[in-house]
Amino acid sequence: MQARLRESCLRPRGSRSGASRRALLALGLASLALPNLVPTAFAQRNGLLTLRATFGERGPEIREELIWRVYSVRGTDAQLVQQSAEIRPNFSLPPGEYAVHASHGLATAIRSVTVTEIGTAAVIPINAGALVVSGHIGGPERPMPPARQALRLFIPTANNSEGRLVTSVLRPGAVLRLPEGTYHLVSTYTGTNSVVRSDVKIETGKVTEAAVNHRAATMTLKLVRAVGGAAFAGTQWTIETPGGDIVAEAAGAFPNVDIAEGAYTVTARHNDREYKGQMKVEGGVNRDFEIIVE
Repeated sequence: MQARLRESCLRPRGSRSGASRRALLALGLASLALPNLVPTAFAQRNGLLTLRATFGERGPEIREELIWRVYSVRGTDAQLVQQSAEIRPNFSLPPGEYAVHASHGLATAIRSVTVTEIGTAAVIPINAGALVVSGHIGGPERPMPPARQALRLFIPTANNSEGRLVTSVLRPGAVLRLPEGTYHLVSTYTGTNSVVRSDVKIETGKVTEAAVNHRAATMTLKLVRAVGGAAFAGTQWTIETPGGDIVAEAAGAFPNVDIAEGAYTVTARHNDREYKGQMKVEGGVNRDFEIIVE
């Protein structure tokens, strides 16, 4: 009896059981086919944003030192989504509104673009030029050692030529990319009182070369008993402007002093005695200056 019961449980139960299996099989096949019934036409695809930059609206293409940043724009909110340092970058982006920011050194530009599925190409004009500064002492035949030329660049404001500092780390001979405009350049012959100020104009697509002439010289100071005589050792020196401002101090028998062109009062102190002389400095003319002990 038990064996027959197990057999009857395992055996199909007539035509109704066959129909049920066929229905279940059909339902399973239909469920497997359901994904194919969902249309794919509405799936969103990324579009390709291709960018390049030019010097101004009609200038040549910029082919170096570019940084690109792409921001998604929703109302008044902007969020950085991609960036690149390539010259002609390609960005894969969901369709929508974007802001493209391009920088070339210190010069920048920003444009709004709409990205579509079929792709978008945009040209960003940047009003940028460049500045290169060199220096010489007294004339072009005497280049200034780059390590002794300190440079600062300013944007003038109303009644102030040094209104807003752009940079204080510009190196002589280096190329600085700048927005188009007029700037105020301050060059200092370090270790001296020689400071030269000038205005420079930056034009889009052009390199402005500014050669700064420092009217300065190296003076060798000597305290002597007679012209051309031996110098006293241990002498203390002070150099002042006609207004009494101290511009240099030194010590020794014949110290060298770099100083700007002009007239100065020189004081020599030796063995508790003080000696004075009037010194005239000509730019680019290095010479000895002697004070005679009387």
